[in-house]
Amino acid sequence: MKMTKYFNRALRKFGNTVYICRDGRTEVCMAFVQPLRRRHRLYINDRYIPAGYFDNRYLLYIGPGDRPLRDGMRVVCKGTAYTVVTEEIFAAHDEDIYVWAILMPVSKGKEDYYDLIDREQD
Repeated sequence: MKMTKYFNRALRKFGNTVYICRDGRTEVCMAFVQPLRRRHRLYINDRYIPAGYFDNRYLLYIGPGDRPLRDGMRVVCKGTAYTVVTEEIFAAHDEDIYVWAILMPVSKGKEDYYDLIDREQD
């Protein structure tokens, strides 16, 4: 059995239902969506976030490899809309196993968020 079948089985059993807005249409799939809790330096969009700073607004998305995401795409999970900040595909044995991404709530713009961090450092 291929690795993607094992992974997709785990997604179906334990994942959250997510809606991916792609090119004017909505796709439904299962994915793991959890808070991203990183206490060390983290670079999102090539901007420095101070060590020890996190506020649980970013989420880690791990979804099926056959549903790639792009920066700026919308993902809806549990009634909340998120924007894809960054993403990558994990591949092994010539197959795309899964996509991981960092999501940010749509309600606050990226620039506003980093301006807030910059003000806190002053």
